[in-house]
Amino acid sequence: MLDWHSRKKLEARRTEALSDISGEQVSVELMAQRPRRAEDTLDGTLFTKILQRLMEIKESAKQATNCDDLGDLIDDAEKQGQLRAYLCPIGEISDEGSLTIDVMEEWNLPQTVISKLRDLLGKKLKDADKDPGAARSGLRALFEEYDSWASYTNDYEETMQRYARRLFSATIALILLAILAFHFPLTFFPLTFLGGLLSAGAAGSCISVLAKLPVFDVSLSGELDAYGRRILSRIGAGFAASLIGCALLGWGLLPISIQNQSFADVLNACAASPTTSCTGLKTLILLGVPMLFGFSERALTSFEQRVFGNSKGGRAKR
Repeated sequence: MLDWHSRKKLEARRTEALSDISGEQVSVELMAQRPRRAEDTLDGTLFTKILQRLMEIKESAKQATNCDDLGDLIDDAEKQGQLRAYLCPIGEISDEGSLTIDVMEEWNLPQTVISKLRDLLGKKLKDADKDPGAARSGLRALFEEYDSWASYTNDYEETMQRYARRLFSATIALILLAILAFHFPLTFFPLTFLGGLLSAGAAGSCISVLAKLPVFDVSLSGELDAYGRRILSRIGAGFAASLIGCALLGWGLLPISIQNQSFADVLNACAASPTTSCTGLKTLILLGVPMLFGFSERALTSFEQRVFGNSKGGRAKR
C-alpha cells in the first residue's frame, strides 16, 4: 500500500500524464482537419490507428500504479503524436517544420543544435512537393527532437528551481547557525566558534552557487545529472577558502585594521569568555568576512602571492 505522500505524488503524475496524452490527441486531430489539396488525400487508416493507440494509452494511464509507468506512457503518447507528421498537408510541411525550429530556438537551445536541425532537415522540408514521403519523414524526426528538448527543458527548469530553493534554505539556516555560534562560542562545545566561521563560509558558497545557476547552458546529455556534484564541489571549495582566508587574516598576514582593530582582534574578542566585548558590529564582521571568502575563493589570490610569492615568476607585465 502506498502512503499518503506517495498517493498524492502518483495522482499528480497521473493528472499530468492524462493531460499530455489528451494534448497529443488534440494535435493529431487538428493536423487531420487541416485543408489540403484534392490530390493530397488523408491517410485515414493511419489516423484511426493513432487515435486508437492513444485511447489505449490513456486507459493504461488511468490504471497505472506507479510514476515510472506513467512516464513510459507519456513517452509512448509522444511517439504516437509524432506520427501526425504523416498527416500534415503537403503545402504546410515546410511551414510546420520552420515554425517548430523557431519555437525551439526561442527556448535558448545551443545554436549548434538549431543550425544542425536546419541543415539536416531543412532541405527535406522544402522539397515537400517533389518528395512528400521524405518531407513528412523529416517532419516526424523534427517532432521527435522537439519533444525530446521540451522534456529536457522542463526537467532542467524543475531541477534548477529545486537547487535554488535548497540553496536559499541552506543559506538562511547557515547564517542563523553562525550568528548563534558567535554569540555562544563556549556554551555548547569549544569548537562551536570555529563552526560559526565554517557556517558563514558555507553560506557564502551557497550564495555564490545560487547567483551563478546557469540559464539553460547545459547540453542534452548527462551533465544535468552531474550538476549536483558540481554544486557540492563548488561549496566545498568555498568552504575551504573561507577557513584558509580567515586563518590567514587571523595570522595577521595582511595588516588590515578598521577603527584600530584588526580581524584577529575581533576573533579574540568574540572567542573569549565572557563574550561581553563581542558587540553586534564585531559579530557582523565575523559573519561577513568568511562569507566573502566563501562567495569567491579567488579572493585568496592576494594572500597566496604574499605567502608563496608570484607563481608566474619573471613573466613580464604587459
